[in-house]
Amino acid sequence: KIGVVGKYLIEVWKAAGMDLSNVEFRWASEEITDDARVYWPIVLDVARRFNVTRIKKCCQIMGRLEGSLTSAQVLYPLMQCADVFFLRADVCQLGVDQRKVNMLAREYCDAAKRKFKPVILSHHMLYGLKEGQEKMSKSDPDSAVFMEDTREDVERKIMRAYCPTEVKGGEGNDDDASGEDAADAGKESMHLTKDELKNPILDYVQHIVLSPPDSTFACATSSDPDGKVYDDYAAVREDFLKGEITPEQLKRGLIDALNELLEPVRNHFTNDETARGLLERVREFKKQSAVPVASEEEAPKVFRLDLVEEGVVSAGSHLVFAPLPCSNPTLQSAADLLAKLKAAEDDAPKVLMLLDWTARVNGALDADTKLISAYHSVLLASLRA
Repeated sequence: KIGVVGKYLIEVWKAAGMDLSNVEFRWASEEITDDARVYWPIVLDVARRFNVTRIKKCCQIMGRLEGSLTSAQVLYPLMQCADVFFLRADVCQLGVDQRKVNMLAREYCDAAKRKFKPVILSHHMLYGLKEGQEKMSKSDPDSAVFMEDTREDVERKIMRAYCPTEVKGGEGNDDDASGEDAADAGKESMHLTKDELKNPILDYVQHIVLSPPDSTFACATSSDPDGKVYDDYAAVREDFLKGEITPEQLKRGLIDALNELLEPVRNHFTNDETARGLLERVREFKKQSAVPVASEEEAPKVFRLDLVEEGVVSAGSHLVFAPLPCSNPTLQSAADLLAKLKAAEDDAPKVLMLLDWTARVNGALDADTKLISAYHSVLLASLRA
């Protein structure tokens, strides 16, 4: 499903007029699988240099309260931080909701004594279309306009959208929060500038319609019912706040502007067979439940690495784990390992696992790969002797 959605997004960008001639698309699964020996040690190194409290602060990128986080969701910021260095990115351009994990990458440079820190470019996050939505809600399709929306969808969403003409009493005051669990972890620091009005219609006009160079926005006004053309957002906001533009007039103007922007995308997904097929599959995904509930009789699907199937070890092997590296290895530890290996049946293949990655994530020998390798060389030499 993820692959299908990724291909769908490429078609969206193509239809929207994005120049793809110098764009290279990479699938994270392929990159990581092809170079796992480089990627996962970076993840482990990031993990060992920060405590859980610091990592949990990054989990606002998923909009989750800390108490509801799964272990996988705590692991995600570590992986996203590692992506920066794995891909050798000089500039990280993401939404402001990703700011904390991007700053984690810069902090990691200090901790790991990396000379060059990535440049962080955080862009604006659009408000959700309903009152109180700091950003769109994944569970509410009417909280945003989507690239595949029809004209009817756009009109319905915009006409129902929240569109205040003045700041409500108490807006912008966060002192009434009842504690850490009272606010959504994804709500904090969601916007780059202070905006007490929080009008999603004005937000769309500013950051979608009037964002491109030389763009204009047209809508009817009280003094000009046939329509007035604006090339400056400040003028739109000023006329709206003083009542020259009514909420309905502003919404009608936005509907026309959005439909003009979306029309090439609609045409592409109507006329291009590949794009149309991808859109149909994406819409089918939305109809399906996110996580099917397994019956009591149905065993949960568990993903594990099968070393026998991968050809790394033989079936029926006698497996022994070496101790974590230390600065003062003893003959006793070598003798203990020999005893464990000799405990195997005579015909069983014997495998000694050297825990180099485990040593790194636990900070053994300061996670120095050369020292860890040297320890294992000494250990193996003593076993052979």
